[in-house]
Amino acid sequence: MDLSDAPLFEQILVITFIATFLGCILDLVFVLIMHFLMPQKVLEIYFKEPHFNAGEIALFTGFPFAYMRTSLFMRALGFPASGKKRGLENAYQLAPVWYCKASKYSIIIIIPMVALLLLAGAIVLIYYEAWK
Repeated sequence: MDLSDAPLFEQILVITFIATFLGCILDLVFVLIMHFLMPQKVLEIYFKEPHFNAGEIALFTGFPFAYMRTSLFMRALGFPASGKKRGLENAYQLAPVWYCKASKYSIIIIIPMVALLLLAGAIVLIYYEAWK
């Protein structure tokens, strides 16, 4: 893809879209790694009723939703107050400090990255459809 003759706006837009897309993919790989490093104590104590109902337990046990469970627990471990509704506010005490910090930074990075990706994608769609 040659962007040298494209206007500066298009260059910035394409570079932003590609960079945030790759960043989101890298964060998904990070969640995959964190899935295998998830402390078993956290799952044994908190991945059962009354924190989750039977349907959620069945849903979040297999592929691909087990990775969503990992993201949910990463949010609760990184930001303990966010797990208050499910009773997960003390789950961080069972996980190593490094896991909690890595979870926190992962969430802090992915949220603006996804927002920027969606914004750049919407601008690309509007920009290129508006001139047809």
